[in-house]
Amino acid sequence: MRFEQPYYVSPHAVQRFRERVACLSTRKIRVIIQSSLQRCKQFVGYQVYDRQQVPVYSAQYKGIEYLIVVRKEKKKKNAWLVVPTILVPGMKIYTGRRWKGENTDSDTANT
Repeated sequence: MRFEQPYYVSPHAVQRFRERVACLSTRKIRVIIQSSLQRCKQFVGYQVYDRQQVPVYSAQYKGIEYLIVVRKEKKKKNAWLVVPTILVPGMKIYTGRRWKGENTDSDTANT
């Protein structure tokens, strides 16, 4: 299957999708994530990855919400964007004013 904007979906992201969303084949998981990123992406916040803020997008699979982290390769030019992991609601992400997630009601981000 060809996508207009392909992403590299890491083995770690595939495993986290299996654990957190649905136990499916690697190929099916990659197609689901790729398809979610092709449509109108719903930006929900940031996560810090390799000392950089990277966007986090919300998606759903059969009514289960999950979050897709997307980062850019630093050392490679013209490389696909990378999906390093899959999160679920309640996991810590930065929304612009505060860190949002489990047990972080009093936390604030220092940026």
